[in-house]
Amino acid sequence: MPMWLAGRPALAADSAISAAVLAITHAQPRSLDALLIKSEEGELALTALRGRIVILNMWATWCLPCRREMPSLSRLKVKLQNAPVDILPVAFDRRGLEAVRGFYAETGIANLPALSGDAANLQEVAPNVGLPSTYILDGDGRLRWSVTGEAQWDDEDTLRWITALPTD
Repeated sequence: MPMWLAGRPALAADSAISAAVLAITHAQPRSLDALLIKSEEGELALTALRGRIVILNMWATWCLPCRREMPSLSRLKVKLQNAPVDILPVAFDRRGLEAVRGFYAETGIANLPALSGDAANLQEVAPNVGLPSTYILDGDGRLRWSVTGEAQWDDEDTLRWITALPTD
């Protein structure tokens, strides 16, 4: 058993509430293009992902609900491999990409990109965001839906919801 699961309450990650149920629709879509995202290759611009749904998960390696949620995002990535959807888990951790790589190695996650962000920039772009929080951007790059807190991302309801979202 991974160390981060030791002493965890009986609630399992797969019994978390469906993201489709927790999602909130934003009546006033807005851009998050100013969010700074660092990848293994350098800066990642959200503008490069136009025409695709973007699931932007804000998390940290020290956040237990974030850690429990990450495997379901990894499984969702597998289920959506042929869909116009990008899953971007952006870690807000002082150790940056090193912390993300360590967490992925510890949990066996190999299909999600290692990404990190700057907490001050996040608060400028999306004030008062808590971790974990997930923003779903439409094909025009606008924040349209959000999920606050730990959610189950690979259940059938969420899969149906995400694949039905418009990319234009």
